[in-house]
Amino acid sequence: MRHSNLVALGAMAALATAVAPTTPAGAKGPLPSPAGIAHRQDAAAATPAAAMIPTKRSVAIARARTWLTAWHGGPVPYSQTQYLGGWRTDCSGYVSMAWNLRNANGTPLNHNTDSMLRGGYGTPGPVVHPIGWGDLRPADAIGFLGAGSIGDAGHVMLFEGWANPGHTAYSVYEQSGDGGTHHRVHPITYNHYRPYRYNKILEG
Repeated sequence: MRHSNLVALGAMAALATAVAPTTPAGAKGPLPSPAGIAHRQDAAAATPAAAMIPTKRSVAIARARTWLTAWHGGPVPYSQTQYLGGWRTDCSGYVSMAWNLRNANGTPLNHNTDSMLRGGYGTPGPVVHPIGWGDLRPADAIGFLGAGSIGDAGHVMLFEGWANPGHTAYSVYEQSGDGGTHHRVHPITYNHYRPYRYNKILEG
């Protein structure tokens, strides 16, 4: 659940430039993990709590989409210990990136699945609250958050929309161990996950 820069292609280029750095052309090898980045993440978590940044739903979806092609034109590999543009490349780091969570100094703030619901990591309390399935809107979250979700036990995905008229399946942007960044469909019964909403999400 748990740098190089992002590449945005085609019509997404202008938006991606605004929301994420670009990957240097010709970059090789695995995701970089520069010396000291883990320390900087720990220091970020220890800074004074920051007011959460409001993020529009459309912007969060667009940010999530950039990781589908951000690693040499393909999905960003999954890792609980490595970072891209300051964001941890696991599921909760990915959703933190999409919502543009940052600390009081403006540093990317990588929540985990427990802290998203129960608080900590440089924000004044939880960053999400539970909602009903019928309330889901683009850029809400679906997953297992809170107590017992640390490490491999928990998961979080960014809801894009319903995949069928009966609302029995949904499409998500997801960072997972089976190939990194995905855009795919799950049934509503998938892993008994529940829906949540970022406390500072904006319509539009």
